[in-house]
Amino acid sequence: MKFRFLWPRSIADAELGAVIDRYLNRIKHFYPVEVKEITAERGRQGTDDASIMRAQSARLMAAIPESGYTVVLDERGRPMDSLKFAKWLERLTIEQPHGVTFVLGGDVGLAESVRKRADLLLSLSAMTLPHQLARVMLLEQIYRACTLMRNISYHK
Repeated sequence: MKFRFLWPRSIADAELGAVIDRYLNRIKHFYPVEVKEITAERGRQGTDDASIMRAQSARLMAAIPESGYTVVLDERGRPMDSLKFAKWLERLTIEQPHGVTFVLGGDVGLAESVRKRADLLLSLSAMTLPHQLARVMLLEQIYRACTLMRNISYHK
């Protein structure tokens, strides 16, 4: 079982990037981790956000593995508290030998085609979050779930 993370490349906030790396390294103690960053679409003169979103979404779709379980993060997705998330994730680690891919969009969002590709739309919050902060929140919750699964003190 492997956790895959798929998102547009971003260096917008170095401090958040360091926190992302810290949680990725913590998760690696429990499960293999793979991060695939697609090239972020840059706005060219005359290019609107919708065009950028479609281009990024197409690259994300092409990078989603054929096998395994796909979770797309979206504020309109299914909300879970930390304990429910941990139990759900533990079940997936048993039922999904081909792994779980978490897909996060960039600052222009995701096309509907990416949402439709999901086995689950997951919400971290009803609020719209900056994409790097959403990564931190997701990774922290996965690490928290890993500690809960193994009855390791962290989650209090």
